[in-house]
Amino acid sequence: MKKTTQFLLTFFICSGLFISCKFSKEKEPNKVTPAQPTALQVVEKGIETSGTMEKWKNIASLQYTKKSRLLLENGEVESDVTQRHHYVYRPKKSVRISWVVDTDSFLIVHTDSISQKFKNDSLVDQGASVKSTVNSATYVLGMPFKLLDKGTVLSYDGLKSFNAIDTIHAVKATYAPEQHQNHSTKDEWWYHFNKNTGAFVGSMVYHAPTYALIENLSMITEKGLTFPKHRKSYRCDADGNKVFLRAEFWYSDYSIEFLTEH
Repeated sequence: MKKTTQFLLTFFICSGLFISCKFSKEKEPNKVTPAQPTALQVVEKGIETSGTMEKWKNIASLQYTKKSRLLLENGEVESDVTQRHHYVYRPKKSVRISWVVDTDSFLIVHTDSISQKFKNDSLVDQGASVKSTVNSATYVLGMPFKLLDKGTVLSYDGLKSFNAIDTIHAVKATYAPEQHQNHSTKDEWWYHFNKNTGAFVGSMVYHAPTYALIENLSMITEKGLTFPKHRKSYRCDADGNKVFLRAEFWYSDYSIEFLTEH
């Protein structure tokens, strides 16, 4: 009888503990995980760190010097060119890009009606290929503001590591040049924004059959807007692992005029 009483007592104590634990778990509030940001939220925060959309849309003209160095896989210099870019955004759009190679002078002229390339004052190319070159140049310089251009499809691609330093939000962008004249490529792009500060730190592009990883090494702020100062582009694999340095770019001598001063 004593053993039976002891057994029943032990049983009820254990049952009570089990029920108590069960109710305790049921009453425990669900853990709240941070909401995943949308691509638009990430881009808008990136724009905040680069100035304001209002200021960007108020630019009348912009000039800068760009030095580009292309490298082969063995490190040999393929080309080394310094260009002067002059963009008029408003009231009417026009672009002039000029440079010299050895004794030859080159000039690209682009408006809403013409896209032409000259070598030593002689027309050597015009049309779609020249327009694509202009669109690419103006697009790169306008990051991250240009991500809100008409027709750009944005999607959030998660948190990733970048340049062994930053944790970034990746935003994927796809384009449709056959539908939108302001698009120059069908390449897939991923734009990278620092998780903590929101700053635009680089990008990755798939230009079939290769990938490229671009790092913004330093930036410069001119009249309240932030632009690239030094960038490197690496040939990489699909996971963003660097293979070799493909190009290096330096930007300087920025000059900006606004439609109205604030």
